[in-house]
Amino acid sequence: MRNLKFRYSLFSFLGLLAFVSLEAPVLASYTEQNKEFFINEIEYLWKDDKPGYSIFMKRVDSRLPEYEMTFRDSAKDLEVHWTLIAAISYQESHWNPKAISKTGVRGMMMLTQKTAKEMGIKKRTNPEASILGGANYFQKTMDRLPEEIPKLDRIWMALAGYNLGFVNIDLARELAEEKGLNSKKWSEVSLALKQILINRYGEESKQFVKHKEAIEYVNRIDLYYKTLAILDRSNELFMLTQN
Repeated sequence: MRNLKFRYSLFSFLGLLAFVSLEAPVLASYTEQNKEFFINEIEYLWKDDKPGYSIFMKRVDSRLPEYEMTFRDSAKDLEVHWTLIAAISYQESHWNPKAISKTGVRGMMMLTQKTAKEMGIKKRTNPEASILGGANYFQKTMDRLPEEIPKLDRIWMALAGYNLGFVNIDLARELAEEKGLNSKKWSEVSLALKQILINRYGEESKQFVKHKEAIEYVNRIDLYYKTLAILDRSNELFMLTQN
């Protein structure tokens, strides 16, 4: 129901936007009277995590502006919108170019040394280089998935691959087919992923730590992505009223 409500309201709004954009005075009036629409949509998405919502919105105001153009530039030749790349970066580093994990991944997109080298990145703490490298690496991961997989499912699988490594997703798709599950749907591949992680990583995954983390990783990026997409549409609408 959550996704259904979001999609219905957002698509309804976009259809209305296409109509009202024909008349600038109407558009200006519409925008002024319906700013709360965007806020309500975002608050609904975050209804189960109000503390996280507060922190996220503060960082949208304080950190995102410095890197937004880089996110936009990084996505120009990709299959995805810049807001998805920004969402991945927020999940990885909270838009902190100096972020570093216990395992040694670092930077805006939390690249490993191996991945940085593969993508031609010499300094992982350089925010522009990290964003560009991470964005291209994500696209590279998407490209390894069959094109017949629906785009959204390819995105979620590629996100899980970005987090866990592509091999795990590839093996999970194979196992899904063996079990009679749909290897083209993330919701069913994610079920097979649990067994793959148990087989490959033993005790840690028997406690479902890795599997839970991977599912949560994808879900959190989905949340950030939807929020940033709504904010981006809101900004576009505002700009139209200024012309």
